[in-house]
Amino acid sequence: MLRLGLVALLAACSGHSQVAPKAPNNELIVGEFARRPPAGTTAARFRGDGSVVIAHDRASLDSKPLATGTFQLAGDQLTLTYQTGTMCPAGSSGTYKVVLSKVGIHFVKVQDACADRAQIDGQTWFRQH
Repeated sequence: MLRLGLVALLAACSGHSQVAPKAPNNELIVGEFARRPPAGTTAARFRGDGSVVIAHDRASLDSKPLATGTFQLAGDQLTLTYQTGTMCPAGSSGTYKVVLSKVGIHFVKVQDACADRAQIDGQTWFRQH
């Protein structure tokens, strides 16, 4: 709280308008994301309980998932671990540097031996409303 007050005070003193801070990544990742054609239609649902579901498209998230598992987000490092599905061996993990915003999520591979999951490297998936 003291830090925010100091930032506001400095902004007021410098004559610049204060910019609201962006939400923490652990809040921004919760929700549904999908690729846009022509890049594809793959969709993901990240839940606040740390679970993730991946499907061919958004309509299949509840009925025909390609993978289910968990995610861990530490700063800008996202680790995905799939427990079920056809994409990767159960229990295998992949780590990505992510940029999260209200618009979407951009993935850059750090380490992932699962070729199917690693296809997200360099992709941006857009938040679904």
